[in-house]
Parts: sequence; structure tokens; C-alpha cells
Amino acid sequence: MKYPGVDYYQKLPLRMSLVVSFVSQIFAAVSLVGYLSFKNGQKAVNNLAEQLMSKFNRLVDQHLDTYLATPHQINQINADAIKLRLLNLRDFRGSGRYFCKQMQVLKDIGYNGYALTTGEAIGTGLWPQVQDMARKKSLIIRLFGFLQQSPAIKILY
Repeated sequence: MKYPGVDYYQKLPLRMSLVVSFVSQIFAAVSLVGYLSFKNGQKAVNNLAEQLMSKFNRLVDQHLDTYLATPHQINQINADAIKLRLLNLRDFRGSGRYFCKQMQVLKDIGYNGYALTTGEAIGTGLWPQVQDMARKKSLIIRLFGFLQQSPAIKILY
């Protein structure tokens, strides 16, 4: 009995059938290894990206917690100084020195001050090279300032 296509395979050389068989097996193995390596690489990159984002989020949260807690701590320090009568709110020159010293010690704050119900206000702000203290009484504004290394306050305006 003759099967269809048997003559074709009988004419195919043994060498050719072995080469095709080995090449197809090698191709399948290399393709499988390549695919698995690609998927493993994707997982590793995604894992690393997730770790970096998690660490970055923790650092941002920590920095924000510290940054946002600083004003409350400064307000508490100033309230305690007023209660202990170390800070007289009517003595603007003394208050100015106190706030200027606070600005020197606490590097993270950009402005600190207070205003009275009478419309008087005083505060210190940090600008490059010069730290200024403004005193406002009605429409009169006086600027006091000093260089970072000098504790003396002089009237600028």
C-alpha cells in the first residue's frame, strides 16, 4: 500500500532532515530563552522603578512633614517666649533682634514676624546677603537690616 507524500520524504536526504530538525530546535530554544529573558528584564525594570518611586515618595513625605512642622514649632517657641516675658511685643527693636537671631539659627524659614491689633507689625525676611526687618506703623515703614555675619542692626529706610 502506498501513502500519499511518502515518495517525497523518501527522496529527502537524511542530512537535510537532520539539519532542519536541529535548526528548528535551536531556533525554538533561542526564541524561548530570548522571550523569557525579555519578560524577566521587564519585571526587573518595573520592580526597580517601583522601589525608586516608593523611596522618592517616602523622602518627599519626610521633607514635607519637616517643612510643614517648622512654622508650628516657631510659633510655639515665640508664644512661649511671650509667656515667659522674654519677648516684648511693644519693643520693636528688641523684637527685631530676636527675630533676626531666629532667622540666623533656623535656616529653613524665609519670613517671621507678627502684627498687633493697633496696626503695628514687625517681621524679618531672608534675602540674599542681607536680612531685613520691616517695621510698619500706620503708613510709615522702616527697614532694618544686617549682614549675616554681623549682629548689629541698622536702619535702612
